[in-house]
Amino acid sequence: MSLNSPLLQVQRIEFLRNSGWAGSHEIPISGDWSQRAFFRMDRKGKTSILIQSFPDDDPRATPGHRLKDFVRISEYLNELGLSAPDIYAQDMAHGLLLVEDFGSQDFLSLILQSKGMERDMYLLATSSLKYLYKKTEFIAIDLPDYFSSHIHKGHQRVVDWYIPAVLGRTNSDQMVTDYLAIWKQIEKELPPPRRRFVHGDFHPGNLMWLPARQHFRQAGFLDFQQAMIGPTPYDLVNLLEDARREVPIELREECLRFYTDGLSNEDRENILAWYPVLATQFHCRVIGQAIRLALRDQKTRLLSIIPVLRRHIIRDLGNPHLKLLKDWFLSQGIDFHETTPLDLEKIKGFIRPDAH
Repeated sequence: MSLNSPLLQVQRIEFLRNSGWAGSHEIPISGDWSQRAFFRMDRKGKTSILIQSFPDDDPRATPGHRLKDFVRISEYLNELGLSAPDIYAQDMAHGLLLVEDFGSQDFLSLILQSKGMERDMYLLATSSLKYLYKKTEFIAIDLPDYFSSHIHKGHQRVVDWYIPAVLGRTNSDQMVTDYLAIWKQIEKELPPPRRRFVHGDFHPGNLMWLPARQHFRQAGFLDFQQAMIGPTPYDLVNLLEDARREVPIELREECLRFYTDGLSNEDRENILAWYPVLATQFHCRVIGQAIRLALRDQKTRLLSIIPVLRRHIIRDLGNPHLKLLKDWFLSQGIDFHETTPLDLEKIKGFIRPDAH
């Protein structure tokens, strides 16, 4: 059943009536990559956002996008003094939420409208992460651990999906095991990471501009339901190393300096050591995810960012901490300078059934 089915439309109408929003005008909002639908509800000039998803226990629900997590994490972030949507009403049994409307000005749209806004938006986003660092040394909410999460495991997708696509052959039984052993060694040689609250999908498209608020609260957080406890710089990596747009290197460096300014030497060195490692894991996950989405879900729009991801990974692998990984990729015939167009029909035959 589609989220646009007549039955689910009836559920929305009933939910709105029970929530005091009967008769409001429904305006569809473009969704994200998950199986969720969003609507702006307008009732006599007062607006809210209706989120409709498959219920959390439905097998069709997108992993890491449970509505009950959105509710509890939103409440936690607001308690910390950050800006997350207030929850107006909820019907978990039918996958429905009614939440505060943060408007339509996300950071990405502002940057695209005016290049002059870029630096301000990235520094504001960094400011909110710096506040999170200070406030979440002790985390009073139950969250999964990054290193046992589907997000961390996802860096294996460069092997499961990208390598067979580029080489035009099925991976050997041992390839993933060897790859993961190298990562285990890389992580073991680093100092234990500083652990804080991790948003999990922190990029300009998930940050809303709230100019009526003050300081870091002008950054409205969205899409945080897959939050974790994990290495401190993970969200900063998502922000500054996102392949959907290339952040100028001078701005990346300025944000990283701003984030670490005022920290102890030990904390600063810890963050700077983990940053390139997390960036590489992030890029390895997304470059494989792009091919996975295209083949499994016929969602091809991420294929356009593969050249950017290749450039990111080439730069990542220049870091001394990642020499073992660079050498392993080269031993497999992968240097990320590949330019041959990907033939999706042929690639299907090379993907192993156990690909993550």
